[in-house]
Amino acid sequence: TNIVHTLTNRRYKEKVISYTESHDQALVGDKTIAFWLMDKEMYSGMSLLTPASAIVDRGIALHKLIRLVTMALGGEGYLTFMGNEFGHPEWIDFPRLGNDWSYAHARRQWTLADE
Repeated sequence: TNIVHTLTNRRYKEKVISYTESHDQALVGDKTIAFWLMDKEMYSGMSLLTPASAIVDRGIALHKLIRLVTMALGGEGYLTFMGNEFGHPEWIDFPRLGNDWSYAHARRQWTLADE
């Protein structure tokens, strides 16, 4: 009931956008939801060439349930960050003085679909 209350606790007719993932989590060094659910299995357990591990199967199922509950109860709109889960499996670091203005970690990793 805590989840239901948290997602529905707002003023009457107040428009709300809900989401389950935030780029900020990856930007500040925290893990994304998919990484909390599957962790290191995301590197080796998601290939099309081998059967998925039980951890990956469970993680994807739970991720879908989390999104479903959020979409159902979260308000009038849903903001998705799916690319954050599977396009950035590691942390994101945009060009800045501290990384010598490098773009090395500021890109989508399109090769993941081929691995």
